[in-house]
Parts: sequence; structure tokens; C-alpha cells
Amino acid sequence: MTRVADGASGVKFIDACVRSNDEAGNWVQLERIRPMPRIAVIGLGAVGRIHAANLIAHREAELSAICDPRPEAVAVISGKTSARVTSDVAELLDTRPDAVIIASSTATHGDIVGQCVAAGVPFLCEKPLARDIRSAAEIVASVEACGLVAATALNRRFHPQYAALRDAVLAGEIGQCELLCFTSRSTEPPTVEFSRTSGGLFAEKGSHFFDLARWISGEEPKELTAMGAVLVDPDFKEIGEHDTAAISMRMRNGSLCRFDFSWRTSYGQDERIEIHGSHGLLTSYQDRVGTVVHADGRSVRSGSRLATWQERFAESYERELDAFLSVLTSGKGHPVLATLNDGLMAQRISEAARISATDCTPSMFNCNSIVDEVKNI
Repeated sequence: MTRVADGASGVKFIDACVRSNDEAGNWVQLERIRPMPRIAVIGLGAVGRIHAANLIAHREAELSAICDPRPEAVAVISGKTSARVTSDVAELLDTRPDAVIIASSTATHGDIVGQCVAAGVPFLCEKPLARDIRSAAEIVASVEACGLVAATALNRRFHPQYAALRDAVLAGEIGQCELLCFTSRSTEPPTVEFSRTSGGLFAEKGSHFFDLARWISGEEPKELTAMGAVLVDPDFKEIGEHDTAAISMRMRNGSLCRFDFSWRTSYGQDERIEIHGSHGLLTSYQDRVGTVVHADGRSVRSGSRLATWQERFAESYERELDAFLSVLTSGKGHPVLATLNDGLMAQRISEAARISATDCTPSMFNCNSIVDEVKNI
């Protein structure tokens, strides 16, 4: 097994062959061996634990190291793997992993990404890339300049239902997209303390759906208007965040998008997408778990519940990891995996929505430059 440095990705994987003599004395190839990429995970919160578990179970990758400053978070994973444990990012990078998955707290992403770039280590980073748009844009530029393999983790692209929606749109099955509607309401809200540094409703939740709107439609945003409210927990108002929101967005081709978000439902994770086109309609509904139908002479009632986000997107995280490993080992792009530019654009839309909701004004986009700031009309 051989790994050598490569300027385009940080590491290049070379096939190694086991060979032997046949009965005639000729060399023959008995089997082909490919090295398993050594992947480290930084941050062992809910999402980091998913990435770590997927790597432990993966047949073509190795969880080489884990990093988190919280002993209790490390303990959840360390007993299931022989991966090296550290609380220091620099120490983890010194182990020379083939790539890193960054799932630490939002406020730390920019600094960790910077360390990965300096060390020439490829990475998959949970959104956002950095706390502000300008820093994120500078990261994108620096990664493009050095040719490092890097991607943004926007795993909803890998959900089979959402992928099927995009395939149908690209195939022209409903004609021209005219109206795209996205609903996402969580089973329970995050803590106010978490929301203080996560970017809030528009960034933490909204960025996934702003990305899906671009990815499914193939169009870029032109303008949006957002309204936000505090209806779930009054403590959100104390940190200047919303827990409920409605957003209208116009794309550059004239099609319209509508988003409604809430941090709370009383009936499980509720997520729906509807795409109305000139020739038809596409819809995606939340999966149900353990459906029991009760029918009698008066009514037919369903006793099922909606899946949690962990249940709904378990396969999406696995597919996203497979896609990143494919890019890492082949050096070729992937048609679904979100690029750093995709992550940056989702962050820009999120910030535009936050500004619009806070200032009660529309926000316009200038998509000619990825560095330009959101401008209010």
C-alpha cells in the first residue's frame, strides 16, 4: 500500500498488487490492494458522532483520530475505536491524516479550516465555513489557490427523495420550475446557548434548504424577503434570534421560492418539499415510523409518528461520506457533493435572510462575485 504527497489533494493513493508465479513460472496478479484512507473527526457533538460511527463501520476507510476538548464527548466514541484521542487540533494534524471531517462548534470552523489548509490536509466541513461571509470567501479563495480537496457538508442533497426531485426537474418531467416550497419544523428546539453561536434559525436550519433550492432548480437567487418571530421560547429574543420564520425568494429566472421554518412541532420532525412546474407537480413528504392504522365505523386514523432527523438522514450521512471518499481517492469531482462555493452561497442567503428579518427590508444579491456582501435595497 502506498500513499504519496500530491499537490492537488494533499494525498495520492496508488494501487498495490500482490503477485506470484503461476505453474509456467509467469508473474500473475492475485489481488489488487487499495489503501484505506485515514480520516480524523474534529468535534464529537451529535453530528460528529454520526461521522465517527460511519467511519468506524466503513469498509473502505479508517477512523484514525478524534478530537474534542470535552472528555464526556470523547468517551462516547473512544471505547468503540482504536483511533488516537486528542483535545488539540494541531496535535491531530500532526498525525498526518489523509483527510479531516470538521464537525466542531460553528465558531471554531474558520480557524480549524485555516489550520487544515496550512497543513495541506483535505477536509469536509459542516456548514458554515466561517462565522462571517468575508472570512468564508477568503477560505474558498485560499483553497482554490492551493488545489486542496475540500467540500461543504450539506447532507440533505444525498437524501433519496430530494435526489429524486432534482433528477425529475433536470429531466424536464414537470416543465419549467415556477414555485418551490420548503417546510422544516424540528421536533424540539436547540438550547438558547447553542443558538447563541450556531448562527441561529436561518443559518443552522435554513442553509440546508437555501442550498436545496439552488441545487434542485439550478438557479441562483436574485432577492428575498424574510420575516422572523419568537413564538417557541422567549429566551431567543434575548440573544436576538428567531425561532419561527417565513422567507420568500425570487430566483434569477423569475421562479419563486417559499420557506417556512420552526424550531418546534408537537408531532415529530416535519419536512416537506413541493415543486410546482409548468407541466406538473413534485412533492416530498416526511417519512413515518411504525405506522398503525385504526379503522372503525366512524373514521380511519393513523397512529404513526414522524421520523426524527437522525432517522430520516442516517442514509444521507453515509452517502455523503462515500462521496467525499470518492473525491479524495480519485481526485475527481462529484455531481452531488457540495463544494465550498455552494457552502458559501448558502451562508450568504442565510445572512441575507437574517438581515431582512431583523431590519424588515428586502435583500438583493449580486451573484457576479462570491466575495460581495449582502446589500439591502
